[in-house]
Amino acid sequence: MTMKRKPKWVYRLRRGLLFIPAIVLTVYVWPHEPPGEEVDGAAAQTEVMNKPGRYTIEASQVVKEDTAVRYTYDVVVHGKPDVETLQSISQDVIDEVTARDTFQAALLRFYDHEAYIGTESPLGEAVFAPDGDWSLADLVEPGAYEDMTFGWQLKEKEWGSQLTDREIRVWRAWNHAYEAEQSDHPDLKAKVTQTISTKYDMNPEVVQQIVLKQNVWAAL
Repeated sequence: MTMKRKPKWVYRLRRGLLFIPAIVLTVYVWPHEPPGEEVDGAAAQTEVMNKPGRYTIEASQVVKEDTAVRYTYDVVVHGKPDVETLQSISQDVIDEVTARDTFQAALLRFYDHEAYIGTESPLGEAVFAPDGDWSLADLVEPGAYEDMTFGWQLKEKEWGSQLTDREIRVWRAWNHAYEAEQSDHPDLKAKVTQTISTKYDMNPEVVQQIVLKQNVWAAL
């Protein structure tokens, strides 16, 4: 389903509102600071600068399909965003990449963990292009971003079904082993499952459940 992106001022307003609780908290706490103690300005600044953002662009790639210039971006999103938050992050990502890249269409693929990059994006995708359509890239000149809008294919996740860090490690090991085999043998999955169960000292059925859990997590 294709939706028009919201005006940029909406996203800027939202980001601005995020600072209000911090300002209120500062006004409340400041009078109660113990006398004689000073805040280390350098340390405070470092803490703010090192605070994780809402997303990380892990990879970008130029797609050569025809004469149009297209980019794909693999984006790992931090936290547990809903669809509206992913739409806001989409705008932030586009604001960032258009400052350095020139294209006629861009595809943003969203992941909740970098281990999934290269597979189906669990959080969905967003296309920034003419009418939000990847195939219409050649209708505009490179860099004509004012003539582009978003097309959304985002997922509202049930975060209770998200894989744990250990499950992700097991799944990644299984997936790498499976892809490395490059075989159509009918028992390949069972063979790989046995290998990973031995490596992690786990019951093969548990490994199978983790692989199935990841498949469901990516699809729904």
